[in-house]
Amino acid sequence: MGKVTHKRNPDTSTVETSANASENAGIVISAFDNSTTADHFALITHAVDRHRLRIFNVRSGTVSNDYSALEKEKITCLTWGYMKDTGDLQANTVQAFKKKKSGIASLSRVIALGMQSGSIAMYSLSHGAIVKKLAGSHTTPITDFVMNKDGSKGYSVAEDSVIVEWDLEEGKETFKWKADAKNVRKLKLSHDEKKLATAGHTITLWDLETRNVIKKFTGHASAIKELSFSHQDDVLVSNAEDDRYVNVWDAQSTNTNSNNLTALTLETNVSHIDFSSTEPSVLAVTDDGLVGIWENASLTSAQTSNTGNRRKMMRSMTKEADANIKIVSTTSEDTVIPILAAKFVTDNGGKSIMIARGSSVKPSFEVVKYANEETGAILSDITLTRQPITNYLIDTASIAANNLRTTRKAYDESTVTVVGNTDFAIKGPTMASNEDEEQVDENTELSIEQKLQSLDVVDTTSTKSKKSNKKKTIDTPSAGSLQTVLVQALHSNDAGLLEACLQHTKPDVINNTVRRLPTEYLIPLLLELIQKFQEKPGRAPALLIWIKSVLLIHTAYLMTVPDLVGKLSNFYQALDTRLGVFPKLLALRGRLDIVQSQVNVKSYSNINDKQLQRAQLAENVYVELDSDDEAEAEEDLLSMDEEEEGMSSDEDEDEDMMSEDEESEEEEEEDEDL
Repeated sequence: MGKVTHKRNPDTSTVETSANASENAGIVISAFDNSTTADHFALITHAVDRHRLRIFNVRSGTVSNDYSALEKEKITCLTWGYMKDTGDLQANTVQAFKKKKSGIASLSRVIALGMQSGSIAMYSLSHGAIVKKLAGSHTTPITDFVMNKDGSKGYSVAEDSVIVEWDLEEGKETFKWKADAKNVRKLKLSHDEKKLATAGHTITLWDLETRNVIKKFTGHASAIKELSFSHQDDVLVSNAEDDRYVNVWDAQSTNTNSNNLTALTLETNVSHIDFSSTEPSVLAVTDDGLVGIWENASLTSAQTSNTGNRRKMMRSMTKEADANIKIVSTTSEDTVIPILAAKFVTDNGGKSIMIARGSSVKPSFEVVKYANEETGAILSDITLTRQPITNYLIDTASIAANNLRTTRKAYDESTVTVVGNTDFAIKGPTMASNEDEEQVDENTELSIEQKLQSLDVVDTTSTKSKKSNKKKTIDTPSAGSLQTVLVQALHSNDAGLLEACLQHTKPDVINNTVRRLPTEYLIPLLLELIQKFQEKPGRAPALLIWIKSVLLIHTAYLMTVPDLVGKLSNFYQALDTRLGVFPKLLALRGRLDIVQSQVNVKSYSNINDKQLQRAQLAENVYVELDSDDEAEAEEDLLSMDEEEEGMSSDEDEDEDMMSEDEESEEEEEEDEDL
């Protein structure tokens, strides 16, 4: 089945195609959890050949879980939920055995990941791995998945528009039915778990007990992106692609009203919506990264007034946002920092939302209250000023601060050489002593190192320490004790012991050592490696193995270090400097290759045929023989060949002499006849 394209609606769409803030930040899918406090935030980003899931702790801003899909496997949807944990999901521990024996089932928070292969993977936050997989019912990519509150049932839909009901405890399919419309892509389960809304270009409300259609809603010109029920399940809101309207529908099963109650309008297209779990309030995030909030989404002015003509009634069907939230940059008020996602939370007594902003590398989270704390009235316009955050690990502000710090040098009185009259005085003659014999003669010229030491350019203490280090040789620790010795060297700040540990260059040994290294020693080790990398660039191949291992294995921990950018800025600048010379070296190498090839061609053309044949012949030929007898036999054969050649040459000479005598006799006979 090919993809069906639809023309955009000029009355509801602002642009033909638009990239929202999440797509610009490199995020494929993102969502807060379904709790009232929004404790976790999950986002999926692109890796080299797969998708990567990262789960952030919203309160601390750190990465709590990190998961990469299988090779070339892509995640198509993400849903938060809970599953019953009876001990089967846990490891073979005593607690798991007791829990399984007692029959007590606790709920474990999971994320359902819909895969492109048609399967559904359940990722557990407490276990940090895939604990269950649903497969065998879909052959096309999963487009959406929902589950009930106790984690016993789930519903999925794929691109084939087939809806499947799952038993999550058994991991089996219990029922399957075909949707009533084509291109059904989205699902939403009501809070009482009695109604299921399916959406493609139209919305269908199903009764899960009888699996009959309750209502159908039409009103979107493009494919629907998201659905959300109110906390009483009487109102349903929806938004579509390239649409700046959020439609509000009557989801009650007691009537047959299929018209939209109202339309919530924004200035730009809507990318995400959310319904409050305690109030009839709705929020919407636009593609520009702004948030609009409606205090009572289903209430319109037409319901409060009994008089008025039809035109006024239709005009009252649309409703603008009661509150608008915008975040601007501290560098420029015209620069808007886009909001990636938002959700209603119960912090600060309610009427607050949790927002995610910044980048996909390290997003920032913040609770924003949109009502006045004293009066409780809704604030119409809320503008926050925050520091901009990008996807780069190092920003321009830290680079400028680091450059200023490195160029500004403090005045040190001890390193200054003051020249006075006494320095030019002529020394009196004295008798030579043993100490004078060890010193360098005045007539001999000083070395460059001695001259630099006299000018205080070279640190004499470092040279002395180097000499002392040469005297004290420390053996390289074995691979089994490398982690213990490395911790001891970092804890005691022993430079010699650390240098002995860095003598290992095997990647497997280094990776195992860094993987077992405690987190409190990661930053000191990284700083020591960067310092040695800057001091001695010739050791770069060996040191970069250690640096790469630390950055790759402990990426999740390093992302939580607040001042990591400032600590790595010198390392980034050193890499940029080395890479800046690389194109010039490549150009020089290319020119030298051309010159060398021309020299080879010219020398080859000057060789004649005989010299070429002589050059191609091997000077020494080694013949491997099995025994000494064979060698003697070979020598005899060679001697016999030489004798035969000598005899053949003598015979040739005799024949030549005989032919010459015959010719002379014939000439004499001819002369006599004449």
